[in-house]
Parts: sequence; structure tokens; C-alpha cells
Amino acid sequence: MKFDTFDKYLAADTTLPPQALLTAWDCLAAYRDDLVLVGGLAIRYLTKPPVAGQPGALTLDVDFAISIGAGHGMYSNIRETLSGHGFKWTGERFVRIYAGLILHIDLLTDNGYADTGSVVVDDGLNVSVLPGIDRALGCWREVSVTGETLLGVTQTQQVKVAEVGPILALKLNAFGGPTGRKAGKDAHDIFYLVTNYVDGVDAAVAGFQQEKSAGNRAMRHALRCLEEY
Repeated sequence: MKFDTFDKYLAADTTLPPQALLTAWDCLAAYRDDLVLVGGLAIRYLTKPPVAGQPGALTLDVDFAISIGAGHGMYSNIRETLSGHGFKWTGERFVRIYAGLILHIDLLTDNGYADTGSVVVDDGLNVSVLPGIDRALGCWREVSVTGETLLGVTQTQQVKVAEVGPILALKLNAFGGPTGRKAGKDAHDIFYLVTNYVDGVDAAVAGFQQEKSAGNRAMRHALRCLEEY
């Protein structure tokens, strides 16, 4: 879900996505080798706390990078597991209505060659292909996240969060890539991540530059986006 202005985000309950994250990360423990947090919620955990009165990284979605070969083996699959926690697969994403807010959990993967389209993972989940997801799955940091789950249980989870370089490449693609939406929120997220990255601006720039030598497929569109916009 995307709003066009920050006051609309501030009017929503933005504490719920972290609760959805903790719920999903807990119940999908068998998949943690194949999952990494990406998207706007990842930016929250890669940046310093926002200055009072200024908008930080606000989002109403939980986005996971998932390995294309993820499978459940002897465990319940992702659809069954999240369904047991109230998230229903709609054919393209998981959705749950909680406290009047629509919560989304999105899965994204990378098949190594396509810029758009989808691919089936884990027993029938048709998830979107996005260049750069492979790098997010291979370049991440572990972040301690404490809060309540959607069941009201306080937990601390060690969550894998994609690093600054892969996230910047993904966000630039989201803004100006092949399916870019030119959304103000994406522009804000890019600027906010660079200027508020926990390790400093220089480290954010270096992390992004490293993605080119690392062979990140998203960099072709990311650099073109920077040149054009």
C-alpha cells in the first residue's frame, strides 16, 4: 500500500508492520536461510532514529526477498504457515486485515535474467521477479528487532536485513526501473537511507558503489535512474 503524502502514513498505524514482521519471522523459522527483509521496513532498521517531528522511513508493507529454490521439505509451506496467522494468499501477495488496516506481506525473487515477470516458488506461490534480489539475499546484516507480534506477545528476533547497497539499487529500480512507479515515497526513502544510514553517508555511498563490481543486476537500471532523474 502506498500513500502520496506522509501525513497519510502518519495517520495510519505504522507500528503494525513491525508486528507483522516479527509474526512472520517467528512462524517462518524454517525458511530463514531463504528470506531477507527488503523494502521500506528494511530502511527503518538500517538508519538512525528520525529527528523529532521529521518523517522517517514509513511503510505499511513487509517485503521479503526469497530464494528461488526455497522449499519447505518436511515443514508446512509458507502459504499454510502464514494462513495459520491470518494472512491469506491472494494470488500475488499475503493480506491480512488487522485493526482496520490492510497488512501486506510481499515475496520477491530473482531468476538471474528477467527484469519483470514472476516465477513459482515453494509449492505454488507465484512471486514477482526483481533484479537485485539475489544480492539482497547474499549481502545483509542481522538486526535485533524487539516488539509485539500480532498475537500481543513481546519478542526479540534476529532478523536478516538487506544491506544499504542492495537496498539502494532496489529502491532506484522501484522509482525509475522498467516497472518504476516514480513515487515520491521511493525518492524520499533513497535520500533518507543515504543521509541517515547507521554507518554514515560515506559508507552508504561506498556500499552502493560496491554493487557494480559485485555484479548486481539492478545496477544497470539504478545508474540509468540516477542519470535521468
